[in-house]
Amino acid sequence: MLDELYQQGSARIRFPNTGTPTLQAVLLNTAGGLTGDDVIQWRARAGTGSHLCISTAANEKIYRTHGPVAIQKTNLAIESGARADWLPQETIVFDQAALRRTLNVQVHKNAEALVAECLVFGRQAMPESLHAVQVHDSWRLFRDNKLLHAEEFKLNTSAPTQLDFAAFAQQPGIAHQYSAMATIVLVTHKNIESLKLYAALTRDLANQYSTGTMAAVSVLPHRLIVRALALNSFEMRKFLIPCVESLCDGAPIPTVWNV
Repeated sequence: MLDELYQQGSARIRFPNTGTPTLQAVLLNTAGGLTGDDVIQWRARAGTGSHLCISTAANEKIYRTHGPVAIQKTNLAIESGARADWLPQETIVFDQAALRRTLNVQVHKNAEALVAECLVFGRQAMPESLHAVQVHDSWRLFRDNKLLHAEEFKLNTSAPTQLDFAAFAQQPGIAHQYSAMATIVLVTHKNIESLKLYAALTRDLANQYSTGTMAAVSVLPHRLIVRALALNSFEMRKFLIPCVESLCDGAPIPTVWNV
């Protein structure tokens, strides 16, 4: 049941009828993307005993900036007995784009949260080259009002003009041949043995898609962390969709991911 809804500007929210108890929210940026000085904010709360699944209608696109960074802020709160899944489609970063993104999640000790984000550097299916990219991605996940997990990813590079970003990223110690990266964090009250079972299943999936994807899984108190690199967004989806479904106990990924 939807308790409260507020939307403004280019930030819009739709609720498809899924025929399940899960409330599925689909976010739309009607501006078509973000560029310098743009700011978009998302805020959601999963009430006691509810299940909220949030995705996006399309890939978010970060376009070339005239100097300032584009800003995206996301704040989630998950109350007792609830679960929230933050599952936006990939964010595509274009040449000379600059992005500052923050994600803040507050999880009750008897609640669960699944957070997944994927960054894609350019579109390999198109004749695009990336020379300079700035990305600062900051996550803070709290459980029972205590910091449980923090992510701080920064990329600020300017390759020589004769060398595109894809070639630059292939250099040893950078990203090799991969142009898509994803991070998934499951925060849960389940015991460590349950997390180890999730981890084993995720590793099996990674082995199945090892041709175009590389993934690693970590089990820590109250959380499971998956990190993946892929040749492109298509290869990433081949791994990401079944991986997320397994962490949702077999529930299907949001329909928009298959459109």
